Amino acid sequence: MRTAALLIGLPLFVGSFQYVIDAPPAYLLSKAWPVLTAPLAIWAALRLSPCFLPLLLGACAWLMAFAAFISVAQLGNDAVGALAASVKIWPLSGALGGLACLTLMRPTDDDMRRAICILAAATFGFLIGAWVLAPSSAFEKGIEHTKVFLSDPERGRRINAPSMFAILGLFALNRAFWRRPAVWKAALMLAGLLTLMLIYKQRAQIAGTVIGLVLGAVLSMKRWRAPAFAALLALILATAVPAWLWLQDSVIESLGGSLSMRQEEARAAVAFLNAEPWRWITGVGSTTRIGEVSLGDIVGMDFFFLSDLGWLGVVFEYGLIGAALMLALHLTAIRLCWNAARSGAPLQQALFDYSLFLLVVSPIVSVVLSPGELATCLALGAWWAGGLRQNTSDPAICRVRVRRMIRTSSCSDQLRI
Repeated sequence: MRTAALLIGLPLFVGSFQYVIDAPPAYLLSKAWPVLTAPLAIWAALRLSPCFLPLLLGACAWLMAFAAFISVAQLGNDAVGALAASVKIWPLSGALGGLACLTLMRPTDDDMRRAICILAAATFGFLIGAWVLAPSSAFEKGIEHTKVFLSDPERGRRINAPSMFAILGLFALNRAFWRRPAVWKAALMLAGLLTLMLIYKQRAQIAGTVIGLVLGAVLSMKRWRAPAFAALLALILATAVPAWLWLQDSVIESLGGSLSMRQEEARAAVAFLNAEPWRWITGVGSTTRIGEVSLGDIVGMDFFFLSDLGWLGVVFEYGLIGAALMLALHLTAIRLCWNAARSGAPLQQALFDYSLFLLVVSPIVSVVLSPGELATCLALGAWWAGGLRQNTSDPAICRVRVRRMIRTSSCSDQLRI
């Protein structure tokens, strides 16, 4: 039952269906999930008091409330449009709701491992199945009608499925391989990477996955970790500039209209922020399709999407203050996941790799595009690392802590407990 609950709850806290308009029931449930789990988030804030609570509350107040207010004042947005524009950041509260669910459910490491393996296999299975079975007409609908079956001149047809569990599964497999090498593990990792490259085709995520696998391999070394890390860094520094000079033209050509469009959007965003320099500090908010205004009209472009601009888009919408809050949350997630990874379990180590992955791809993939992934890393990191300032007089919470100690302790420690 715990595994079944994880299979349902984890994708909703991650926000896997937040943009999948192809499946209306899952899409609507994903949008409503932060509201439905708000009582759990409040309970976690009052009873569990995780170490990231003050930072998270400050980030939610700025990103949800202040950004909506300033969008009305700066962009002429109406109340409905301002509220709708903040919906994308609501999954950030899942850090508290997810932590509350973990505390109440008390899943074992085996439960979590089974759930992640099933979700990763389901993601890869969907990618392959949809690629083989989807008709040609599915790729001709346009992005207004589908977020899964996409097509563009540079990459051709591709399947844009939610990928967190697929990449997390690859990271866990990588850590397990270096802990106990086996041919089948290497074969599965290679098959997963090929699936992402040939079907998924999201360049930033694939590059981040490769970087995460390499870093995971280096960090898995016991004796030669520091020399290997130094050698890897030296290799990157020595080859980065020559490789860019050699491949610059081909890389720019492969990006095609995607690169030129992002450059135009970046220039328009910088010009709008420079018009009133204080906008760099506070941001100006955002708009949605259901509002009366659009960002394209405001900055003077037919197409203008903040999600294309990485951290610049975050600064445009939330200012340097909002960007600093999101960066602090990412660094907190990395710290918690690092503490959890010290247990030596492949899944906890993979979670640390994924927290690094989110920061690696953030210059391209906006950190506010899918904040549920960061929230899940915070919740799991705090759960596994024990980063809770809990009330030790509460018997139920004490029992949870004792069970967690028993699961992670040695035989001699269990006898003392």
